[in-house]
Amino acid sequence: MKFLVVGAGSIGRRHAQNLMTLDAGDVAVCDTDADAVAAATSTLGVKGYGALAEALAAGPDAVIVSTPTHRHLEVARAALEANAHVLVEKPVALSSDSVLALAELAAARERTARVACNMRFHPGVSALRAALESGAAGRVRVIRAWFSHYLPNWRPYRDYRQTYSARRAEGGGILLEGVHEIDYVRWLGGEIEAIDAWAARLSALEIDAEDTASLRLRLAGGAAGLVDLDALGVVKRRGAEIVGDEAVLRWTSDGKAPEIVTVTRETARVREVLLEIDSYDGNLMYLEQLRAFLAVTRGEAAPLATVQDATRALEVALQARAIAESRA
Repeated sequence: MKFLVVGAGSIGRRHAQNLMTLDAGDVAVCDTDADAVAAATSTLGVKGYGALAEALAAGPDAVIVSTPTHRHLEVARAALEANAHVLVEKPVALSSDSVLALAELAAARERTARVACNMRFHPGVSALRAALESGAAGRVRVIRAWFSHYLPNWRPYRDYRQTYSARRAEGGGILLEGVHEIDYVRWLGGEIEAIDAWAARLSALEIDAEDTASLRLRLAGGAAGLVDLDALGVVKRRGAEIVGDEAVLRWTSDGKAPEIVTVTRETARVREVLLEIDSYDGNLMYLEQLRAFLAVTRGEAAPLATVQDATRALEVALQARAIAESRA
């Protein structure tokens, strides 16, 4: 297969390198930033393009869209119109308008369109889902999820103020950046039926969107979903807890490079360790996600987020922001 990665920033270069690691096929990158293209081509040894039309004219079989969020739909549509399969980075867009048309276009072209919600492939989330499916918690009453990580440390090699994460108009703000938690809570607990939220910029970070948010959700079947997000924690923390009638399932991830991952099942008398990793390589979930994308392009089943999944997660994030701003 021939692959094109559009967007040669950190995540785009990661995808390109991982495609090469998987020996998936020929890989090229495209970016309007000539320096970014030059860096990718020199370090990875792949072909580079500065114009999307020229890159698509080369006939890629699959396109990975790794641009800033505000360009996702434009690039994804162009790729589908060029008869390529598409994997779009999260969040799928800045608004839900016209997003579902992407799925319709993919169906019309008989091509795959999926969204890169890589936390579905994290061993902590995967272990929780497997435990839930086995009935290990009993009936689920509450799902809590949290993410905390200081924004300047997300990409320490770049000034955070120069990234899209600092700019609301390009997809910044912890609600859109934290859409992973919304997606996997829905994946674990079912459809989100009602939303309440609070959000604000509490820090001195030079961003024009919220850096802290708290969501309260009603899930299908009556369970509660509680999601807490912030871009402030100087030590990265991530995890989830599922409270069931029979046990509590808990995933915690501490730090980054190395990441310490633990998943437990606890009752009143017993604590059972379901998963323990002392030094998890975060790139592994991106590799698994690409393997799943390759499987989907072959018509096989895989737990990749659909455009519909990503649209619902985006709608929840945007509704939470609107509720919070209405109370400001």
